[in-house]
Amino acid sequence: MNPLTAALYARSIEAATGALDWTDGKRRRVFFFEHGEIVLTQSNLKSEGTERLVEQQPGLSGDALLREAARVRLAGALRETGGEARWIPNAPAPRREPADLSQAVWDSGPRRPPMSAYPKIAGAGGGWVQRQAMPPDLARYLVELDGSRTLDEVLSFAPAGQDVVERWIHIAFAVGALVDVGIESATYEVRSVSKKRDFGGSVDDIASLISEGLGQEPTRAPTATVADPATVRFGPALPRIRGAADHFAALGVSWQDPPESMRRAYVALARELHPDGFVAESAELQAIAAELFDKVRAAWEVLGDENKREAYIKRVIKGEKTEDELAMDKVRAILDAEGDFKKGLVDFAAGRIAAAHECFVAAAASVPEEMEFAAYAGYTTYRIHVGKNPEKAAEGLAKLRTAVETSERLDTGWVLIGLTHHAKGEYAEAREAYIKALKIKPSNPDAVREMKRLERDKQTTAGAAAGGSSLFNRFFGGKK
Repeated sequence: MNPLTAALYARSIEAATGALDWTDGKRRRVFFFEHGEIVLTQSNLKSEGTERLVEQQPGLSGDALLREAARVRLAGALRETGGEARWIPNAPAPRREPADLSQAVWDSGPRRPPMSAYPKIAGAGGGWVQRQAMPPDLARYLVELDGSRTLDEVLSFAPAGQDVVERWIHIAFAVGALVDVGIESATYEVRSVSKKRDFGGSVDDIASLISEGLGQEPTRAPTATVADPATVRFGPALPRIRGAADHFAALGVSWQDPPESMRRAYVALARELHPDGFVAESAELQAIAAELFDKVRAAWEVLGDENKREAYIKRVIKGEKTEDELAMDKVRAILDAEGDFKKGLVDFAAGRIAAAHECFVAAAASVPEEMEFAAYAGYTTYRIHVGKNPEKAAEGLAKLRTAVETSERLDTGWVLIGLTHHAKGEYAEAREAYIKALKIKPSNPDAVREMKRLERDKQTTAGAAAGGSSLFNRFFGGKK
């Protein structure tokens, strides 16, 4: 048996949780276990990737594609002949894409020895058998085998059809959940009838069993770890429900599954976990059943209602925020923006236009519907680029005018428009803008101050013009 196969079987029998990391040169596979069940497979082999599978089977997609990828990786693992396997205890799986190890063992076909290879059979891995998807009566039957019956007797008395029984005997022998307790022969003395051997299912293993019967010292198989009662009773449902990240995981379904699939999953779990079914169990198992049942019922209370389910998908699965959360985010954004805007006003008043511009732009980005923030961002854009980059300056003016036109009562915006006209010597347009600001808010101090400064500048300009006219007349006037 190759090291990887042996390690996979051992972790399944032990009901282990962790990651099995296999490498062979640059090739690598990782198998994540939860209580003996493979919940995720990973591989760096292109032949085992989903892209290659889609090329080979174009109809595959979604969950079917993930299941096929897991099957291919397990099949490849069972064919390996070398490499090294390293066990990492309790390593958590980053997501869940379960794989069926039992099915992979059965599908490995040529490795299955003939049924005559199993002379007498005894159960060795009860916990593993109980976790498999076989008829419950057959599971109990296989666990209770003590090596006293021949293969023919085992098949005759089994509570299932021969094909089903043979299938599970093959699989259980492969992983070590059933063992051969001796080889009867008319010629050779039977040796080691009390020894339990981990049968791997290859011709070499059969040969080594025969060599033991010829008198060689048999190899002791490692003792299988006995699973705790809760793991045996609840199987993979126990860690899945307890560790479920959301209600869908608790039911073992995907959020994309149809509602009917969710309902069936809930009904099956409710029947399995209902406290009435644990009356005869220990107090510990009753408590665990009640805990799991409550989690399942809570999940269904949400997922069974269409409106609640849709809201849950948006909030938990897609990460969308509730109306209350969005409102709080908006409040925080407004407060942050107001802080930026006030800081910008301080810099603006001190003549630090570039610093003010950064604050105004940040405020406008946080609350784009606040036109005062947009107006100051547009004006400072104009101030920074005027005379240097006409295109950017024009863009700033356009943003300023858009803000003023959008908000009919934006007195501060009209003051800023007045400043742009004033700077260009367009006194009439500037005066008109200041007047509009004062009509909206007569007490606007900036509009009052800039109107006074405008009048002074107009007088200064008029005086200069008048002086220039007298000088001109002095030299050139009076001539006819």
